[in-house]
Amino acid sequence: MNLIYKEINNDNLMLAVKTQMKIFPEESALEHYKWGIKTNREYEKNYLVYDSDKIVGVTGIYSNEDLEDSHSIWLGWFDVLEKYRKKGYGTIILNDTINFAKELSKKYPIKYFRLYTDKEENKTSLYLYDKVMDIKEVYNNKDDLNYNGNCVIYSKSLTDEIASYWNNRFLNLKQIILAEEISNSKMKEELQ
Repeated sequence: MNLIYKEINNDNLMLAVKTQMKIFPEESALEHYKWGIKTNREYEKNYLVYDSDKIVGVTGIYSNEDLEDSHSIWLGWFDVLEKYRKKGYGTIILNDTINFAKELSKKYPIKYFRLYTDKEENKTSLYLYDKVMDIKEVYNNKDDLNYNGNCVIYSKSLTDEIASYWNNRFLNLKQIILAEEISNSKMKEELQ
């Protein structure tokens, strides 16, 4: 494998969204990708992942919280196109993304790499997350969405410290889902 991470920018934005929507057909990352391009922060980046000249997947990192407060960076829009699954790409891409976060932890107050997922809709990814991440916990914040009780958060320490639990701190999944809904309607118009 010769993996290349190309940052999503205005030139490859539509290619990135179309690739992401092959993986998650009912969800669009358009607004998330636009936000990453607009903010241009090192810890708000998304990538198309290539093996040589073939696109194999997408990955990204972001933080919706104050880094000084949460000390966390999150995995964003990560997965591998179906025809490249079960070939080791997912593990390598996830570990590379964690390593991006480790590099950022040298410059920013980041101690933890986290991700959230729906344990029912993303059952196939749980094996990878269980293998790579340090801890798993159920997210059931009463003031937020929690995928009908199926939301789980995985955390990994980027330091020598033991990973800490998120402990149901507010994630604002409502806002994230709203951005996806806006993206979905924009993409439907774009694809017509």
